[in-house]
Amino acid sequence: MDYRTEAHSFSVVATYRPLAVLGFNANFNYTTGRGNITDLKFESMFPTGDAKLDLDTSSINPNQPYLYDVAYLNEMADYSNLDFEQLDFTMGVSYRISNDIGLGINYYYTDFEDNEAYVYGDQDVTVQSLMGFVTVSF
Repeated sequence: MDYRTEAHSFSVVATYRPLAVLGFNANFNYTTGRGNITDLKFESMFPTGDAKLDLDTSSINPNQPYLYDVAYLNEMADYSNLDFEQLDFTMGVSYRISNDIGLGINYYYTDFEDNEAYVYGDQDVTVQSLMGFVTVSF
């Protein structure tokens, strides 16, 4: 069996402080990942004829009690492929009212693209959120 996983991530971060009490930030991240299993060659341990595990097995010889066969694992290579891309973007602003109190707001954006929808179906998703916050130092 051969298993391979490959992931690459690229990021850019920027901050800007035009005033001592005012700050801006932005973060961009792109990740791509791939993985798969190949060369599965399990020999049949307990041949079950044409019967599959999810079918009616009433016609199978009762002297052959094992319906599970490791050879079924060979099918795993057909649905083991991973291929995705993820884009994350964040930007925000913060303002310090005093030495003890600050305000801020951040925007978050994530886009996930599943290019190999297999076991769980299409996993594509886009999420956006806006978060406001207050900081207090004491």
